[in-house]
Amino acid sequence: MWLTLIVTAFATQFAAQVVTLTVRNNDTGEPMADVRVDQCRFISLLAVSANPLKAAFSPFDFPTTQRTDATGKVVFWRHPDDTEYQIYSNARSALHFDLNGRSIVSHVNRTVFVNKMHVFGLGVWQEDPKQRDVRSFWTHKDEQIAYIGTYTGNSDSKGIYRIRMDKNTGFASALELVAEMENPSFLASNWTGDRLYAVSESANKIVAYSADEDGTFTLLNEAKTGAGPCHVATGAGNTLAVADYGDGSVLMWQCENDGRIGEQTSLMQNTHASKVTNSQQQPRAHQVTFTPFSAFMLVTDLGADRVYVYEPVGEQSSRRIVPHSIAPWIDLPPGRGPRHLSVSPCLNNLYVLNELSNTICVYDYDLKKGLFTFVEEVSTLPPDFDGRSSAAEIVVRNDMVYTSNRGHDSIARFQRDRKTGRLTLLDCTPCGGKWPRHFALMPGFPWMLVANQHSNNIALFRVAKDGALTPHASLDINAPVCVLFP
Repeated sequence: MWLTLIVTAFATQFAAQVVTLTVRNNDTGEPMADVRVDQCRFISLLAVSANPLKAAFSPFDFPTTQRTDATGKVVFWRHPDDTEYQIYSNARSALHFDLNGRSIVSHVNRTVFVNKMHVFGLGVWQEDPKQRDVRSFWTHKDEQIAYIGTYTGNSDSKGIYRIRMDKNTGFASALELVAEMENPSFLASNWTGDRLYAVSESANKIVAYSADEDGTFTLLNEAKTGAGPCHVATGAGNTLAVADYGDGSVLMWQCENDGRIGEQTSLMQNTHASKVTNSQQQPRAHQVTFTPFSAFMLVTDLGADRVYVYEPVGEQSSRRIVPHSIAPWIDLPPGRGPRHLSVSPCLNNLYVLNELSNTICVYDYDLKKGLFTFVEEVSTLPPDFDGRSSAAEIVVRNDMVYTSNRGHDSIARFQRDRKTGRLTLLDCTPCGGKWPRHFALMPGFPWMLVANQHSNNIALFRVAKDGALTPHASLDINAPVCVLFP
């Protein structure tokens, strides 16, 4: 999940014309290099003050865009009008900002007001003005929670599990069963991390839970989905979306303020199928993803060899999605079977992972228009491999792109060219088990968890500064299929 922070500096606050912003990881103190920072202005400041969340869908004026240097610093010449500085970061731990000497600490579940300079996580708009040392309320500073989704039908697993990890050592606690549920194959959390949503493939439903400060896990409610829901995502304004693999549909709900699943606002039924392979005789929606600001929603359809592009319309309380007015889908080459996708940290490239062909299709991404231009297609497998395999998950972190190969049983690592988006395969590391269906990187820290479905284990890897993976530990769990760091 993306963390989008916006720092607002009113022109009357600074006597100097130069604005210096430094971004650091608050937990480690390390500077965050190559972070995209946009200097911009909202067209309508009235709309921002009256309804800030709605401003996420308002037009912007972008005088200039820069990236932080190796020290995490970027310098702007202040625009004469009211100016916003948008910082795009996928860090999920606390972030430390220094804006012209004024120190701010922010976390995804907090909003901090220091004087008239605002830092906020999208969708969270109120906080104690005196709050300075901000950290998550549901975990210790040196601890990170991970939730594990499992298949329960042919295993001894009973639902959703939780582990607690030491961010510095990678030590993982014993498994805790937090919710008994039938085949919770994919999980998602809200922006604050205290609400969890899980799909049940076999029961055709989406379930909402709350995770309280004391660790209590509570069922909130549930809603029916289409056939075979396989992916869930949350977006701005308490929106919730599910992709149904069984019938190729996409559903969206408006959640209540307490996290309960509310009114269903959209149902999009895909009908196109490429029919190139046996797996593509009908539409197969496989992933639903919101782009930053929830400006667009992307849906990979394995059966159609397409990525569908939707845009939000309507008021925030009843927002729905419609096909993009200019380019409602991206056509992939026949027989690729797009499964999952990821957007680059600077929001200039889209990477689509194809399950059937074991390839990644790279696209240039026009953020303002929601348009995509094909760049290249690369294999996720080593050149000398001639066995059977299928790609499963893709994650982009900084200049590294990782994918999992089921069959070859490896995690492929690519170097990403910042300017062109092109990929170079560096290595394929054994996944520490069999059939790596899913994996996740700990936000802000050098750890990766890999869910090896067929060997019944979670493999833990240390991630080096150059992105290389080193096996660290293994945790036994029956049929793990999803890892979530909320």
